[in-house]
Amino acid sequence: MRISQLKFIIPLLVIILILSFSKTKKDAKIVVEATKPNIIFIFADDWGYGDLGVYGNKEVVTPNLDKMAADGTRYTQFHVTSGVCSPSRSTVLTGHFPAKHRVHGHFAQHDFNVKRNMPDYLDDSLPVYLPRTMQEAGYKTAHFGKWHLGGGGLPNGDPNAPEPKVYGYDETRVWNGNGPTWKGDKKWPTTRYMDSDSLWVQSSSRIAVDETIDFIKRNKGKQPMFVNLWLKDPHTPLWPSEEQRKFFKDLSPSKETYYAVLKDADFHIGRLLTSISEMGLDENTIIIFSSDNGPAAYGPSKEAGSTAGLKGRKVDILQGGVVVPFIVKWKNHVKANKVDSISVLSTVDLLPTFANLAQIELPKDYKVDGENITSILENKSFKRTKPLFWEWRFPKANSNHWAEAAVRNDDWKLLFNEKVNREELYNIVNDPFEKNNLAKNNKKLVSELKSLWKDWKKELPK
Repeated sequence: MRISQLKFIIPLLVIILILSFSKTKKDAKIVVEATKPNIIFIFADDWGYGDLGVYGNKEVVTPNLDKMAADGTRYTQFHVTSGVCSPSRSTVLTGHFPAKHRVHGHFAQHDFNVKRNMPDYLDDSLPVYLPRTMQEAGYKTAHFGKWHLGGGGLPNGDPNAPEPKVYGYDETRVWNGNGPTWKGDKKWPTTRYMDSDSLWVQSSSRIAVDETIDFIKRNKGKQPMFVNLWLKDPHTPLWPSEEQRKFFKDLSPSKETYYAVLKDADFHIGRLLTSISEMGLDENTIIIFSSDNGPAAYGPSKEAGSTAGLKGRKVDILQGGVVVPFIVKWKNHVKANKVDSISVLSTVDLLPTFANLAQIELPKDYKVDGENITSILENKSFKRTKPLFWEWRFPKANSNHWAEAAVRNDDWKLLFNEKVNREELYNIVNDPFEKNNLAKNNKKLVSELKSLWKDWKKELPK
């Protein structure tokens, strides 16, 4: 073979080798990504621990969530990191307790945020957010429904807050946040105040689920998917239609209203579960249902919302405010019809767990406050090694809101407020209803738990 011919053949062989390697690498990537499960995280708003049939409610009608629990595992010791919305939700995105980012209460108008030493929106300069982590792991990401981490337009939020997409979403459509939303049950291109929109109020679960189903249909088979589906229901305002109310006409007005809303949300969650099954995605899709805090102590929820006997409600850092339903379904992976009452879990664990499932390592200098709880998806109970902390900066001495601090470590939970010289200690495993205060006879343990909380407090911004 002549040298002149080699000049053409050698580059051609190099190109063929590069293309072959590139195709192999691409095929390997497709295989790896095919093993990563889709994750759908359904986060309801003010849905109490006892607001489901499967958690013991005899009046409310939640057949689809009850079936989801029958097809999966439900947990009885799952905690959120605050008794109110925005702090609780911030943890899902950051993997941190909310006080680390000065999210002490719900995001509102600027003057109100300033009074509470809060920013106007969740810090958008962190190196890690859950949706961005999933993006980096090859996931298509979306957020549909409630946001409430900043924005939402006047009078309730900063119109200059970042759109949710900034935190790592490919697609979003939200309320209580900036960016595209809905008007009534139709898509709307910009932010708007929505609480007076009665058609949107009674349609909110349907339209958010519609968007989620459409997203899944458009993206199935292309790459793994991560969706935050954050419902409005059963947060006020509650204006169910007559059609939605008709099942509960023999109950009190509050229960008629509240249960109608729960049933409607449950119905649309059922539509989502059915769609996922019909698309053949059951075995590679983890579906989780939970709530951002306990039921409210106002409106129809005051009478009808249930904590199943847990003390306290929304706002409180007692059990009824921060222990919420947690149901996981993953066909042929997570055991069906199982109840886990041993594992002590928290929203602060979601980011490291989802990152593990996505096969991506978090930056070594980004320290999450939670733990990887993937073992529960292997049907093993999880043994917590890190304490859980709560801070509430707006206590009211003569109510369930009295506690300004709480810590749970192992089986013990301490609540205290040094300004009013009050402390309560419970063995939460033996006494989940916080009835038997053991503080007086366990001074050493009280001191140890209080020291844990105070050491954690030192790490927080002022």
